[in-house]
Amino acid sequence: MLRLSLLVLSVVAISVYGDVEDVKNAVNEVTTTKDGALYCPVHLVGTACPSSSFFHYYKCCGDLNKDCCFNLQTWAIVVLALIAVVMLASFILSLIRCVLCRR
Repeated sequence: MLRLSLLVLSVVAISVYGDVEDVKNAVNEVTTTKDGALYCPVHLVGTACPSSSFFHYYKCCGDLNKDCCFNLQTWAIVVLALIAVVMLASFILSLIRCVLCRR
């Protein structure tokens, strides 16, 4: 499933960007996990952020970047979007089958 999503993302990226370096950067962003911020904005005067995981990370945000904001990893967003598309397509095809196959 992950390989399929990477393939789809690569094809979309190639058609949208066209530049090989941009495609490499887009694929690299999706396939890597981000560490996130440990302190926002800096260690001595900042707020300590919770630790990141394989599924999420924290990024500095808010006024003066002093707050820790929860973000999903990019690959998790792609997987959730693909699951939503598959479920929506399944629902639509089921409705079409129900309407057209009545006897």
